Amino acid sequence: MDRKSLQVLGLSLISALGFYPAIRAVEANKIAPMVAFPEVGMVITQPQDFEKAETFYGFQQPSTGSSVILLAIPGPYLKVIAGFDQKALAARGMSLRSKQRVKVKGQTALLLNLSQNAYGQEFFKWVMIFGDEQRTKMVMATFPKSHARKLSDPLRKMLLSVAPAKTASAKLPFSIQAEQGLASVDGIAIGNTALFTKDGTIPAKAPDDPLFVVARSFGDVVVGNQQEFAKRRLYQTAQIEVATVQSTTPIVIDNTSGLEMIAVGKDRKTQTPLRIYQVMLFPKQGGYILMTGAVGEEQVDSYLPKFQSMAKTFRKRPK
Repeated sequence: MDRKSLQVLGLSLISALGFYPAIRAVEANKIAPMVAFPEVGMVITQPQDFEKAETFYGFQQPSTGSSVILLAIPGPYLKVIAGFDQKALAARGMSLRSKQRVKVKGQTALLLNLSQNAYGQEFFKWVMIFGDEQRTKMVMATFPKSHARKLSDPLRKMLLSVAPAKTASAKLPFSIQAEQGLASVDGIAIGNTALFTKDGTIPAKAPDDPLFVVARSFGDVVVGNQQEFAKRRLYQTAQIEVATVQSTTPIVIDNTSGLEMIAVGKDRKTQTPLRIYQVMLFPKQGGYILMTGAVGEEQVDSYLPKFQSMAKTFRKRPK
């Protein structure tokens, strides 16, 4: 994956998830318990009054809508952080408040402080990025600006406690069977997401190449009107500008009801015409399961049936 592609991936993940001179990572409270996340190869202190999350690697505080998300992506650290400047972040809807070099067990790391508007309010983010030539790791603490006085400094210190750890294979909370012409992207550890592209690399080589993403929601999001919720999420698809929803059909997969939507749109950057496929399932216990496919109009006849077939193979894994 080239440097530009890695930058886009890193910036996209920071934007979508969660919501000075060099210093060393020794400021964290040493009394706080350390929690290991072998799937992403990290250990970190558990922030006070936060609980370990079940649907992603990290912690959450539902009372404030705050979260700490740990993830890993393939690719060299230096390539991922190249271009992490005010202009690049602004293009993803984020404002850069501060940027500094830090140390993680002797490794150079980047600590960012960002702000981003989402769901009608402003959120702050502390983002720690470090890694080596093979893999880049990120820790993102996201919290509402209204709780910044209480949470900002403790969460910053918590990020500074992170340390590399032995990595184990990540296991997704679901299974899905790939169709011919779509290969799983390996090396990404987020906890709730699987990606498929034409050749198993990201981003896709061309804007009209097929992409299929499967993800569970972070937490048990409260959904009111399911059709309006699914339509709103469709229009928020990253890097895609949806023009028209062609169809909305009830669907049941893995004994879970939901909605299947097909839409037309275009790639935001290149304006390449695309067909978008979305399935959103609504488990009885709350939250949602999102499956999204996109492909250029010239390949619709081949890939739209494959998106539909893949979606139907989705199965939740027992806890």
